[in-house]
Amino acid sequence: MTNPCSTKPATRKTNFLAVHGLLIAYFLGAVALCGSEIQSAPIPAGVDVARAMALIKTWEDQQPERATRQLRVIYWTPADREPAPGYRERLTRVMLYTQEFYASQMASYGLGRKTVNLELEADGLLKLRVVKGVNPFLFYRRESGQDIRKDCVAELAKEGISSDDETLVIFCNLAIWDAEKRTMRQSSPYYASGDHRKGTAWQVDSPLLDPQLLSEKTAMLQDGEYGKISVGRYNSIFVGGVVHELGHALGLPHCAESPEEKATRGTALMGSGNRSMGEDVRGEGRGTFLSFGDALRLLSHVQFSGSVKAMHELAEVTWKDIAVRTNEQGAAIISGKIAGKTPVYAVIGYADPTGGSNYDAQIGATVPAADGTFHVVVSAPVANKGPTGEFRLVACCVNGAKTADAGENSKPAFPYAFSKGRFDVTPATSYLGLMSALDAARSSPLTESVRVVLDPRSRDIVKRLLEPTKDKDKPEPAEIPSATQAIPLSDTRPLSASTGWGGVHYDRQPPQDPMMSGGQLYTHGIYAHAESKHVYRLGAGWARLRGHGGIADNGYGPVEFVIRGDGKELWRSGVVKPGEPVAFNVEVTGIMQMELLTLLTPAGASGAWGLWLEPLLER
Repeated sequence: MTNPCSTKPATRKTNFLAVHGLLIAYFLGAVALCGSEIQSAPIPAGVDVARAMALIKTWEDQQPERATRQLRVIYWTPADREPAPGYRERLTRVMLYTQEFYASQMASYGLGRKTVNLELEADGLLKLRVVKGVNPFLFYRRESGQDIRKDCVAELAKEGISSDDETLVIFCNLAIWDAEKRTMRQSSPYYASGDHRKGTAWQVDSPLLDPQLLSEKTAMLQDGEYGKISVGRYNSIFVGGVVHELGHALGLPHCAESPEEKATRGTALMGSGNRSMGEDVRGEGRGTFLSFGDALRLLSHVQFSGSVKAMHELAEVTWKDIAVRTNEQGAAIISGKIAGKTPVYAVIGYADPTGGSNYDAQIGATVPAADGTFHVVVSAPVANKGPTGEFRLVACCVNGAKTADAGENSKPAFPYAFSKGRFDVTPATSYLGLMSALDAARSSPLTESVRVVLDPRSRDIVKRLLEPTKDKDKPEPAEIPSATQAIPLSDTRPLSASTGWGGVHYDRQPPQDPMMSGGQLYTHGIYAHAESKHVYRLGAGWARLRGHGGIADNGYGPVEFVIRGDGKELWRSGVVKPGEPVAFNVEVTGIMQMELLTLLTPAGASGAWGLWLEPLLER
């Protein structure tokens, strides 16, 4: 039997799944996922997909280690609740729909019908482990993910299954559906994280969760979070959410579609595609697609590849000669050379506007040449995005390992500016030149030939990073002669200093990185991870302190900055978010002692990398 969604005969191994996936897709009216045959999707010009597949196959075939990794799907319910009606049949349809989405999207790029593997029982329905929670319904909240996972991990352990090498999908029975009033409320964990070999996706279940209902436009409900919506829209959000959150459990970060893709293909799955899934079935939009870069990332995942060879080894790579320029359309072209301990088959590039998490990051992808050289083209963001952002690169190795998974901490990373629909790569060029100079100087004395190509600001940054002045060698502000009209505060000695994490640092972010906020480099400043306190003796000898308070670009805050003089509050920033440094210009005339405070907000200490940026004391 051949699968009408494929141009090639299905193998005996995949035939059973393909039949069930096709039946579900047909009765859903969702054959649009793949059409009567695979609809090819656009691949960036010059990207050699065949080379990527050949690299993976060649490596896997040398001393192969084959194994089928299956998703472990669990139905979790509180101690005082029974599973929702029809849960096994419904969730079988949900997971077959999910499986078919990934298969058809991978095939559309010529990567084959690779997808996640499901455990099916003899009756063709999903193997669902039902786990009872320790506590009653009212105990659990959205933040209860780890408590719920602990219950599920214990159940898997009874079968001899270690969650350390498994991808878990946990459907949480925490929704309240009132069929008479047609109201829905849910307090379920609804998030995920993972990498190429393991992960966990917490999902929402309810009696209405069913891809068969994606086409329903007339029946309505009142959802506690999304308001009055159709049953079809509800399933776009929550069936789409299953596919999206599984993406995170497989190691995919957020990303957005390009303006061209928005117009022709719809919404990227790992952007807001969890809310557009199935819109095409209702004639309300173009639906959801898997970005090419995400498909390349999944190509080597143990779920998709069937290989577990060296799956525990990390992605150890060396980046060289990174440069960035723009083309005539204003897109960025990031080039360089890469080599890996384990062969690298793809390089993914992101351009993430400052703030707003990484949902709006543009994504590009390429396959390195035989000598390791690569060129990634990343489209310019839509015009209404912020004026600054960050480029990030991720390397994909043939064993599935990536240099970064579902978070935002990809390295290398470097800033950009954005104006009139085009990238301005001047900040990136300055930063890359600066980092190149620092790397050279850390291995040998900085030569004049390297120094002269740096702009004056970068030269000062290099000097401060390589030749830090110890606190004991600095004067207190009160000791500085009156002839000195202005001085960077970081060039003076505090009475005391403390930070919430990472120690006390000046003119750098730990361990020894230049200070960056909002995509901009700063020459001098004070590292101030909240909560922090820096106290200075002014001795009534200064008139003004000016500068900025901001969040380091590798943090996500928020924090609040406060300046006090002799116990009185002189200035308070309000809540400062990433990418939005705030200016201060505070009169300190007559002040004997000054305190700089960086305070936590209700968001907590995680990522609260506050920075006092170029604070300058003036007479």
